[in-house]
Formats: sequence, structure tokens, C-alpha cells
Amino acid sequence: MDDSPAAIAARRAATIWTKIHPPFAFAQLAAWVVSLILLAFFFAGRVSFDVVQTSVLIKISLMAGAVVTGSFWERAVYGYWWFAPAFFVEDLFTYTVALFQIGYLIVYYSAPENLSANVAVLLVTYFAYAVNVAQYILKAISRRPVLVPVAEEAQRNDGRSAHR
Repeated sequence: MDDSPAAIAARRAATIWTKIHPPFAFAQLAAWVVSLILLAFFFAGRVSFDVVQTSVLIKISLMAGAVVTGSFWERAVYGYWWFAPAFFVEDLFTYTVALFQIGYLIVYYSAPENLSANVAVLLVTYFAYAVNVAQYILKAISRRPVLVPVAEEAQRNDGRSAHR
């Protein structure tokens, strides 16, 4: 498989998964934010844990969709179902979070009456997801082209041509 930037860009443009996967990822992020707000309301005594649990199940469902569509996208673009070299760290974090979420579901469904255990596992799971989101953001920032120095260079060049 040709791994040149042009070939990767062409495969990204050609696969339908480039349009399907991001909405799952962003919807999952939005569901996580809503769930965090509901969790804060739970701690403040404003909502029951059942409301929080519903938001958690929605978030986990969206993550499952993101994992499945992400693997199809990664296969179409890089030739790997998971852990393509270009996304190895991201996949490692994502699947770690997925394991935490499976752990949360196990605790919730095996001991729904143990509120302390459920909340503790949920907090750990959501912290892991926060780390996952942070590493995606840091990677995106590190890959952005630096535009400010280019603009400053253009101004300097314009200034030089005006003095000639």
C-alpha cells in the first residue's frame, strides 16, 4: 500500500468512512460533556443516578459506533483494522477507554445497588476518556501548519519591496 501523503489523502477522500466516522466521534464527545454536567447535577442532588446512567449508556453506544466506524476508516485509509502506525497511540488510548467502559458496564449491571462502586468506576472511566480527548487535541495542534510566522514573513517581504 502506497503510504505517501498524496495516496493517503486520496484514500481518505475516496472512502465513505471519512464522512461517517467523525460524527460518531464528535457526538460521543458531546454526550460525554452532557454526561459530565449530569454527573455534577447528581453530586449536587439535582438528578438521580439513573439519569446519569442513561447519559453514560448513550455515550458508550456512540463510542462503540466510533470504534467500529474508525476501524473501517483506518482499514480503508491505512490498510489496518486497528493500530495503524499513524494512529497507534490514538488507538491504544481509545481501546483502553473502551476497556474501562466495558468494566463500568460490568460493575453497573452486576452491582447496580452499589452506587459508590458505580460512581468510582465511572469517574475513572471518564478521566481516561479526558486523557484520550487531550491526546487527540495535542496531536491535532502539533500537526497544524504554523501560519503566524508565514504571515509575519510576508509582511517583512512586503516591507522590503516597498523600500526598493
